Amino acid sequence: MKKYTKEDEEKLGKLNQEGLSPKEILEYFPGRSYSAIRSKLVNMKLKVKETDTGEETTPFEKKLIKFLESKSQITVLDLANRFDIGPNTIKKTLDNLYDRGYNLKVRDGEDQYIELRKESTPEPPLKISIKDFFNKEIKFGAIADTHLGSKYERMDILNILYDIFQKENINVVLHGGNYVDGEFYFNKYETYTKGFDEMIDNFIEKYPQREGIKTHFISGDDHEGWWMQREGLDAGRVVVERAKEAGREDLVYLGYQERDLVLKNKKGSALLRIMHAGGGTAYADSYSTQKMVESFAEGEKPHILLVGHYHKSIYHTPRGIHVIQLGTTQDQTKFMRKKKLRAHMGGWIVTLNQAETGEINRFQPEWIHFWNKEFYRLKEEGKETLEGIIK
Repeated sequence: MKKYTKEDEEKLGKLNQEGLSPKEILEYFPGRSYSAIRSKLVNMKLKVKETDTGEETTPFEKKLIKFLESKSQITVLDLANRFDIGPNTIKKTLDNLYDRGYNLKVRDGEDQYIELRKESTPEPPLKISIKDFFNKEIKFGAIADTHLGSKYERMDILNILYDIFQKENINVVLHGGNYVDGEFYFNKYETYTKGFDEMIDNFIEKYPQREGIKTHFISGDDHEGWWMQREGLDAGRVVVERAKEAGREDLVYLGYQERDLVLKNKKGSALLRIMHAGGGTAYADSYSTQKMVESFAEGEKPHILLVGHYHKSIYHTPRGIHVIQLGTTQDQTKFMRKKKLRAHMGGWIVTLNQAETGEINRFQPEWIHFWNKEFYRLKEEGKETLEGIIK
C-alpha cells in the first residue's frame, strides 16, 4: 500500500475536523480503501466520526458478489469482460470488498479469483480411521558393514542375525554396503584373503543363506568401492554373477552407493532410500545423518533412510524422515581404536504400517545388539557374573 505523504496527513486531518466520516473522506483519496482511511485516522489519534460503518454495498458490488458466489475460479480479466468495466476498477473493487471483510483471494500475475464468502467457512474435520493404522504391514531386516574377508569379521553375529530373521518370518534383508573388506594399503595386513577373486569367492561361500530370505545389497564407494575407484570393477555385479554360478539366487544387487525403493499401496506410495555414506563419524552419533538429511532438496526427501558406513546404531527422525544408521558385524579394528571409534555390533528388524494413501503412519525399529567376543567366551566358561568378567 502507498505510504501517506505529509500533505495527505494534513488533508486527512482537515477533512476529519470538518466532520466528514471515513467513507466521505474516501472520495478524496481514490485508490485507498475504507479500512485504510479509518486506520490512518486512528493512528493519527483523531476522533473518527462513526456515522457509517463503511459496510454499505453499491449496486455494482452486489452484482459482483452474486456472480462470484456462483464461480469457483475466475480471472479479473474475465470479470472485466463480463461487466464491461476496466480490470483496474475490478481489482480496486475486489480489494475494497476484501478490506470490508469479504473472504476472497486475488492472486498476482494472472489475478485468479479463488473464493468469496461473507463469512469464512471452517474446514471440515479430518476423518481419521483406525483402519489406516492397520492397512499394510511391511517387515524387513536391515544390516550393513559386514566386511567379510577382514580378520575382524563376526560371522557368529551375522549368522545369528539371519537365524533371527528367519524365525521372525522375514523374507527381505536390506544391506547398506561394505559387505566385504576390500583391499587398500592400510588394511592389507588385516584381511585373511588376498586379491579381488579370493575375497569375492570367500563372500559367496560364507555369507549366510537361509531358505525364504533374499538379501538386497548396495556397494559402498570405500572397501568394495576401492576396486571401482581404481580398476572400474563393480564388485556387486560380480558377486551376483558368481553366486548364480554357485547355485545361489538369494543375493540381489541394488547398485552403487545408493538406491531408492518405492513402497506402493492402493492410493499412494512412499520412498525408502538405502545408501552408503562417506566421511568419518562426527562428535555425536546422530550428527552425520542429521546434516545429510538437511542437505536433501525439497521434493527429493525419502520417507525412510537406511544408512551404512558409520558402524553406529541409531534411529531418529530429522525433517520427519525415519532415519536408521545400520550398525556393523565387524569388531572394532585397530584403525577404529586409533581414531577412538566404537563399533555398534548388531542388526535391525523394521516393522512399519503404510496407509492406503501411501504415508508411513507407524514405524517400529528394533535393534538386535551384540557385545564383544570376551563376553561370550566368559559366558561359555560359566563366568557370566560381573566379577567373572572383571577377573
